[in-house]
Amino acid sequence: MPLDRTKIKKSKGWFIPALRYAWLTIKHRHYVFLAGLRIGVPLWRLLTHDLSKFGPLELIHYGRQFFGDASQPDKFAACWIHHQNHNDHHWEYWMPRTKHDQSPDESKALPMPYGAMLEMVADWYGASRAYEGKWPESGNWPWFEQNFDNIIVHPTTRAQILEVLHVRSRLS
Repeated sequence: MPLDRTKIKKSKGWFIPALRYAWLTIKHRHYVFLAGLRIGVPLWRLLTHDLSKFGPLELIHYGRQFFGDASQPDKFAACWIHHQNHNDHHWEYWMPRTKHDQSPDESKALPMPYGAMLEMVADWYGASRAYEGKWPESGNWPWFEQNFDNIIVHPTTRAQILEVLHVRSRLS
């Protein structure tokens, strides 16, 4: 069943929302693991996927945002930035943030290592299964269709993502 955030009973405090989010993250990690095995993500990446979400810096604010009092958007934004900066399977990790004499144009992403790119694709599959209640279908993946053009990745990484999705669609 898909996660309908509009029907979630919001809890006060942080403990129960954090527990609820931890359980959702465990489900998500399970689906990422299954998807990752199918597309060849290195095992160590699957075992360590999103572990930062269980730390107090992220868990408390993710829990509040999705299952509790979401009235602290700045704290959630800081939590999200922390997550991106500590998990190289997010495309935002590979975006230069400032322009220095020796850095590339800040509007252009650096190439992602192949393993990180594979983990990112498995993350997308796992998120679709955990949050929407079903695995994405080849040629009918609304989240991907709505978001991929806005994801800023290096052209090499973009080609690799499309190749992985193409090969994956032939395996289904």
